[in-house]
This record gives sequence, structure tokens and C-alpha cells, in this order.
Amino acid sequence: MDERPMASMQSVIRLLKSIDPNWKISLAGDFHPEIEAGIDDYCVASRWQFPENILQSRKAAGKISTWYTCCTEPYPNGFTFSPPDEHVWIGYYTAAKHFDGYLRWAYNSWTANPLTDSRFTAWPAGDTYQVYPGPLSSIRFEKMIEGVQGFEKVQYLRNLYTKSGDNARLSELENALKKFDIPLLATQTASDHVRAIEVLVNRED
Repeated sequence: MDERPMASMQSVIRLLKSIDPNWKISLAGDFHPEIEAGIDDYCVASRWQFPENILQSRKAAGKISTWYTCCTEPYPNGFTFSPPDEHVWIGYYTAAKHFDGYLRWAYNSWTANPLTDSRFTAWPAGDTYQVYPGPLSSIRFEKMIEGVQGFEKVQYLRNLYTKSGDNARLSELENALKKFDIPLLATQTASDHVRAIEVLVNRED
């Protein structure tokens, strides 16, 4: 289900569960605690976060909890004009907030002339695609890959430091991740946050 209002989702959940209680339901949209328990794969818009207790209960139940950006968020995002490091920042933000992943709504929904003009009606330029026909990559897409790699490094290091009992480095990592909060991007650059945490995740000792 895609950005459906809560009342509609309540009706759909009741219908599907009446047919088969084991039916799995996925939703990308706003967070509604009233329907959270009925959503197996819940992807919330960037203005939302799962309450910590709900996020932990979802993880324990094996449910997927992710977040997404689209045409409405000025930052962080993957528009043609977005600072490239915002896509890297997204990966670390995903780790910082303990999401399972991130959804970029459009990968190759090309405009009429995608190689020369990334504008599309009222949406910001580049909103509808991250790669070009050919296929050709883009700085935005390569930076998204870099963000995925950053997310995986954080997961690895969290596990490593926890198992080894290296609380000092674990605390250092978690404190750096606290900088990854969307409101901070109004006055600070994604690059500043990314450069700071890369010192920790890429060190060789």
C-alpha cells in the first residue's frame, strides 16, 4: 500500500486478515500507531520515526521497519541539485535511527529527455530517477551505494565492539551517529557529518 490514509488501511487490514490471518501487509506512508501492529513491512516518511519501544518490538517480531524520501523533502534527498554527500548521509542516518533500510521511491522513471533535462512537472529536478539510460550511473547513485556501505560498516562495528567488549569505541561510534538527525541539516552540511564518522568507520587499527 502506498501512502494510504489510516482509515483506508484499517479497512484493508480487516479485510485481508479476515481472508487469511497470515497475509503479510506492506505500507509506505505516515506512521500511525493504531495500525502499526498490522503492518509487517512499514516504511515511514522522513518526517516520522518509530517510537523506540515500538521499533524494538517490531525487531523482536521479525517485522521490517524502514524510511523513505520522495518529492516533498528538501533534505536529505537525491535531487539533481542535492549535495552528493546527502545520499551518503542517508545511509548513516538509517543506521543511527536503527532502521532496517531506506527506500528511494524512484530509480529510473525517466523524463522526456533524461540526459539533458531532469525536471518533471512540479517535482524537483532529479526526483524521478537516480540513473540514466544506457544504463549509466550518476554521482547521486554512486553516493547512495557509498551510503549503503557506510550503513553496513556501522552494523559490523557495532557487532564487533559489542562482542569484544570495547565499550569506549562503541560509545565513540554511537556519539558520532547522534549527529545524524534531519533538523541539523538546516544549519550543518551532510559532508561535515559524513567526514567525521568516516574517520571512525574507516580506521585501520
